[in-house]
Amino acid sequence: MLKSFRNKIKSLTKAQQNTLTIILILLDLFVIILLASSFFSLRKTILSPKVAEKPPVEEISEPLKPGEIGEITGKEVEEKGILLPPPTIFNTSGTISEVKSDRLIVQGSGSNFVDQKPRELTLIFTDSTITFESGQRIKYQGLEGLKHLRIGEVIGISSPENIRGKNQFVVDYINK
Repeated sequence: MLKSFRNKIKSLTKAQQNTLTIILILLDLFVIILLASSFFSLRKTILSPKVAEKPPVEEISEPLKPGEIGEITGKEVEEKGILLPPPTIFNTSGTISEVKSDRLIVQGSGSNFVDQKPRELTLIFTDSTITFESGQRIKYQGLEGLKHLRIGEVIGISSPENIRGKNQFVVDYINK
């Protein structure tokens, strides 16, 4: 194969051979420059350590900010070996202690607090709050749901906002 290639080159005129030589030299230079630039950029990356950039602190929107009730400091968490709940909590449960015209007062289970202590919760009803009967077959919208709730009933509570560390919040759903 090389012999046939050599014969083809010899059959070219001097001007064609010179042009081919110049093209091959330029191609070689291009490859050498490409390799050298990648080597130096790689070397620069290896030699200059990147300083770890701090990610920008994202501002948490108001409905997702946790409250401060029942929070425990880092030292207490380590000493007591407490397992922290997630940073956002949207559900809890409790027992109804009072039914008012636009809200419920509930003795909460404490599941939305880091210290897990039961507390009195104030559940604010809106026009979009939905109250479900047991089995979720019947539902009531808005303040109408308050008429069907009784003191002593255990309910499941869902909110559109983060209820971690809060004892007063708007409710989306109430499940009897």
